[in-house]
Amino acid sequence: MVRRTKADALTTRNALLDAAERLFSERGVSNTSMMQVAEAAGVTRGAIYHHFENKLDLIYALMERVSLPVDKMRDQLQAQLPDEPLRQLRERCLHVVHQVEHDPHMRSLVNILCHKCEYVEDTLPIHMRHLSGRNECIDECVKLIEMAQQQGSVAATTDARRAVLGMFALIDGLFYNWLLDTDYFDLSTTARTTIDTYLQGLQVNKQG
Repeated sequence: MVRRTKADALTTRNALLDAAERLFSERGVSNTSMMQVAEAAGVTRGAIYHHFENKLDLIYALMERVSLPVDKMRDQLQAQLPDEPLRQLRERCLHVVHQVEHDPHMRSLVNILCHKCEYVEDTLPIHMRHLSGRNECIDECVKLIEMAQQQGSVAATTDARRAVLGMFALIDGLFYNWLLDTDYFDLSTTARTTIDTYLQGLQVNKQG
């Protein structure tokens, strides 16, 4: 009985997350109420507030749902390519691109954060949570560039943080434009070419 109750609770929670993801993507965060999410999931007002305190709580749960696979990927790359920081950086970027293109949960979350979340006072905590995760990722990537500099594959004069910020701007721009019209260009192919070109520009030309 207890096991079935836990399973039912998990099913309800996932249904609420799926409904929130869909409605936030269609209407925007500010234009979607908790009651609308509950109705879309086929549950009562009491049920949604049992699982989530408010819309911010729903957004945080959506973020956590896609962050676990990304964290696992990062750890695997560190174990597989401990002495190849630029390859780690490349594979991390391409993995996230692949997730956005092929994982509907990741795609919806990026779309919500890029296009459907108005950063006003009520949703400011979402913005801060997003920035916190982004900044943590930037710091990790800066360390990879610095490791490459120590190995001599990236010039010591390169500003590692600015180099990473440029790469993030590049990838964010691809996501933003692709989500406006997913048929306009092939995301993975374009991202691979663009990321490789960018990383090649950072590397020291040992023949020069």
